[in-house]
Amino acid sequence: MEEIGLPLGSETLEAGAGANLSAHLSQREHFFRCVLESLGEGVLITDPDGRIVYANAQAERITGFSKAEMAGALSHELFLPDEGHEAALRRLKERMDGKEETYEHEHRRKDGMRHWVAVRAVPYRDPASRVVGTIGTLRCIEREKGLERENEYLREEVRIRPGSIVGSSPALRQVLEQIAVVAPTQANVLVLGESGTGKELVARAIHEASTRSRRPLVRVNCASIPKDLFESEFFGHVRGAFTGAIRDRVGRFELADGGTLFLDEVGEIPQELQAKLLRVLQEGQFERIGEERTRTVDVRIVAATNRDLLQEVREGRFRQDLYYRLGVFPVQLPPLRDRISDIPALAEFFLRTASARLGVRTPRMGSAQVDALQRYDWPGNVRELQNVLERAVILSRGGSLQVESLLPGAKKPAMTIPPPLRRSVR
Repeated sequence: MEEIGLPLGSETLEAGAGANLSAHLSQREHFFRCVLESLGEGVLITDPDGRIVYANAQAERITGFSKAEMAGALSHELFLPDEGHEAALRRLKERMDGKEETYEHEHRRKDGMRHWVAVRAVPYRDPASRVVGTIGTLRCIEREKGLERENEYLREEVRIRPGSIVGSSPALRQVLEQIAVVAPTQANVLVLGESGTGKELVARAIHEASTRSRRPLVRVNCASIPKDLFESEFFGHVRGAFTGAIRDRVGRFELADGGTLFLDEVGEIPQELQAKLLRVLQEGQFERIGEERTRTVDVRIVAATNRDLLQEVREGRFRQDLYYRLGVFPVQLPPLRDRISDIPALAEFFLRTASARLGVRTPRMGSAQVDALQRYDWPGNVRELQNVLERAVILSRGGSLQVESLLPGAKKPAMTIPPPLRRSVR
């Protein structure tokens, strides 16, 4: 295998040329070469024109190119084919001006595979302190990127998975039948219903019963994203694309590749982004902000809203073609007042969950409490029921359960100081 010369000052010492050097220089080169070859990071040294004059063994492993293939090659043409010649020259000039760079980059290996590397490019100087090239280190961070994506996904999992679909009322059975029909297909689903009816649980049920269940289910709460960050949230951005973009960012579509993307409160998406969203749904293609490269993804969409999207279409706030693309298979969730027979089972589930989290015994719920819960109208639906019962568990402190006084409109009891919370012995 051909060796690439190791630069010492302004010279390049070719392999095998040690015979005409002093013993001291030969020993020094051998020492430094051994050090560089033993490093866990890839090392690339370039000349003032950006041509590679040295690469260590780890650089071979990271890039997939041999030392012979890297020798004399322009580094940006070999590793950054998508960057463009002008951008590469601008980077090179900055290094020649003595500026150090640290950044993360999605590198393309010789075999065409892309992976993330952390790059540190430091100008090196000759004995006269003139910048005569760059010493670059490469560290593969694909696993770190994968863990970062997985952690982001798991954080979403915690938020999206508060419980299971509980109940057996006719209205809920109809929804479960619809889920069973559509889940094995690749059709986009639009989940409709009032706030608090459990739309995110339906999205999870569809995903888990689909052929994509081994891939991520990624949630985007469209109501919580600032208007000027929607595009970055959906499609990602590259370093330097705008003020504050200090590193590349993976968007939610890319994060959900091969899996399911749950667009919660989809009616909140700004009109100017709806056309780009439609393109992804139709073609599976997008670009990160600040990047010309077109990326391809395979994502199934489950969207949810409590708005009347057809009315939004009629009033010009939501694209009709996007509405039909999202709503291939609509699922209408019933409000809790239309499934009161499910309230006892839901209440027991929420009581057990809250008690386990607080470390207290699950309080007993009598028929009077069940009647009170079923008489109430529940404008906040299942979410309101969950909050009321969690508050009831806190106030009960492991004793008797009182729910009537916690329902809006009920007469409030006199304020009392509850006994100390005692954790049950497990």
